[in-house]
Amino acid sequence: MEPPELLTRAFALAAEARSAGDHPFGALLEIDGVIVAEARNRVNSHRDVTAHAETQLVRILEAEGRLGEFSAGTVYASCEPCPMCVGAMFWSGVRGVVFGLSAARLRQLATPPGQAPIGFDVTANEIGARCMPPMDVQGPRREDEASEVHRGFWV
Repeated sequence: MEPPELLTRAFALAAEARSAGDHPFGALLEIDGVIVAEARNRVNSHRDVTAHAETQLVRILEAEGRLGEFSAGTVYASCEPCPMCVGAMFWSGVRGVVFGLSAARLRQLATPPGQAPIGFDVTANEIGARCMPPMDVQGPRREDEASEVHRGFWV
């Protein structure tokens, strides 16, 4: 698969999460153009605020004894990974991430009118650049398309 199809699949995983009653986020691991693992957000269904799509991806590969695969591929995420997810991915061996929706745009979609936004004021790219070795974080990509699954979900 090529990168556009990989992001399309991450967006589809986000839609699956939303349909299941979870927050609309999805992530996958690609190695040499092949999807080798997929995950979606499970925060509500698992009653676990740390069950983001990216941490679920880490948990899946760790449970299968496959963490070493992270260094050979790239994670494609429907949305910019939060600081928790960047950390989990980094410590699991991820060195490349591509994401669709930026956290800044997500905050715009998720903040009710007249209320202050909630979230982090640091980007995944900034965190990735400060890792040793650095994590290559690329995005946002196809942000308008990536935002569709979030419309009407948060407010």
